[in-house]
Amino acid sequence: MSIYKYWTICKIDGGFHRSGSRRGYQARELPVVKKQFQQWFPSYCETHELPGQQDQEIQTQLLSEFLHQDSTNFEPPIPPSWVIAGLSLRCYISHAIVYSCQKLAQQFGHKHGFSELDLLPIMLTDDGRAWIGLDSDRKTQFILDRLGSLQPSTYPLLSVEILRTFDPTRGGLAQWACLRTRQHEELTRTLWIEYGVLLETPWSKLNQVQGHQWKILSPHERHWVEVFHQVYRRDRREQGARGKCPTPSETQLQEMRDRLLQVGIIAYSSDEMLDQFKRIAQFLQQRKMNPSPPPSPPDPPVKEFLKTVLNEARDQALLNAIERVLFQRLSQLKKKAKSAEIADNFFPGLRLIYFEAKSQGEVARVLNMNNQSQVSRFFNLKEMLAKIREQVGEELLQILLSKEGFNSVAKDANAFNHLIQQLSDYLDETVFLEALRELQTGRYRKMTSLFAEKMRDYLSSNDVNPDNQAA
Repeated sequence: MSIYKYWTICKIDGGFHRSGSRRGYQARELPVVKKQFQQWFPSYCETHELPGQQDQEIQTQLLSEFLHQDSTNFEPPIPPSWVIAGLSLRCYISHAIVYSCQKLAQQFGHKHGFSELDLLPIMLTDDGRAWIGLDSDRKTQFILDRLGSLQPSTYPLLSVEILRTFDPTRGGLAQWACLRTRQHEELTRTLWIEYGVLLETPWSKLNQVQGHQWKILSPHERHWVEVFHQVYRRDRREQGARGKCPTPSETQLQEMRDRLLQVGIIAYSSDEMLDQFKRIAQFLQQRKMNPSPPPSPPDPPVKEFLKTVLNEARDQALLNAIERVLFQRLSQLKKKAKSAEIADNFFPGLRLIYFEAKSQGEVARVLNMNNQSQVSRFFNLKEMLAKIREQVGEELLQILLSKEGFNSVAKDANAFNHLIQQLSDYLDETVFLEALRELQTGRYRKMTSLFAEKMRDYLSSNDVNPDNQAA
């Protein structure tokens, strides 16, 4: 490992797109860390590359210093030694995070349409400015202010979280940081939702199904997972297998097929079985990322009435709300300094998404924007969808309350709340659940929902001219 990584921290290069840099980050030297490191390890500083044994000795000593948080004898602006030790380890971790993002891009980026430039803004959240430590139980991150007072951190850093869980007796910090990076919730969520990349194999996910997950599976799916556990989990336990879960063998699949037959399920081929297992694993992943259960279906009589009375009004209300919300969002973008220069990308970007089913990463490349994260913040599609849903609901509620038989509902709190719930269920069932699933599908979305159809209708209309619209 290159020794300079102990005193240079990788942070996001906000101007990389304009400068033409393809790195997406800068490695900034921290002079106070470099000076102290050279005093602590003078003999190691004579070489540029460290053998693994020396690397581990340095990490063990730095971690010990970091956890011994005595702030009584320090003179600002020079941080105490434990802060410097922590900063040195955070520098080292930042390089491991960059390496992890680059490896993920090499593994999956070409096929799924992303690069490390889309991942680094999510992961490089530590610029090395904050003096951060841990409490005595290594559970809570604290910030040391320049007066020597420790305050709970309101935004825990990934790099310090990696240190919190690091045990140098069980391996090196680079390997641990890479592992924790790949397990980072926001990273795995982005890879899955935006690009359709599942870092866990389907077999690993099925092998780890826990008690609470059984409740969201259908009886049919439970039979499949039970059989998988009876055979696959049994074999791994007997073999003492650890680490990556490989594809089930043909022998295992045949035994699973026989066990399924005993409960009345016929699986005709191994490929069919593997596809079914993959579908269940993907469903579990989707529910992990979006754990809210779907709403209960409306009562049949009200549901049928709503469909009969409101379908036509719903479509017009949808177009009305789309127009209002889109131009509210455009107005917001034009008023903000960071987005004003690229506000003209708003409608072209929406056309790429709803006409061509482009992912946000693809939109970034077509419109010459920085990366997927910038596109996500720029359009804020889920928030716009929620606002459109709210406005459609308000318009349809007024229509309902004007109908004979409903005009007295507002006087009865229980009846009024029940009507709102029925209307909410109706909108989710006919429009918004499918629209939300499309946004969560990622790169291979098809954009065939009613919402997408109405969005295309609106974007195709002659009325979409930002210069002629009121914000």
